[in-house]
Amino acid sequence: MSDYPTAWDALTKAIGAAKGSKSGAIDDVDHLTVDQRIEVAKVAALLSISRELSALNPQNSSYRDDEGNARNGWGLETHEDKPKRRPTRRIHEG
Repeated sequence: MSDYPTAWDALTKAIGAAKGSKSGAIDDVDHLTVDQRIEVAKVAALLSISRELSALNPQNSSYRDDEGNARNGWGLETHEDKPKRRPTRRIHEG
């Protein structure tokens, strides 16, 4: 369960299950004990931190250089297929 949306869904399902529902919401914790609310806050904070760290990771960003090579945030080539170039038209004189 390393995927952010999967973890977030699991958290809201747990909140809902404590209320007897199929799903819950992060701001609907009135039915939880104080300790459970603290745990929800901890998990929500960890999920927010993980999302921020992921956004900072250069491996999660990519671009294409002037030759069309795919590169990651560190500038290393990632060996993705180059975009296909459109054939150029040649005009023949004569």
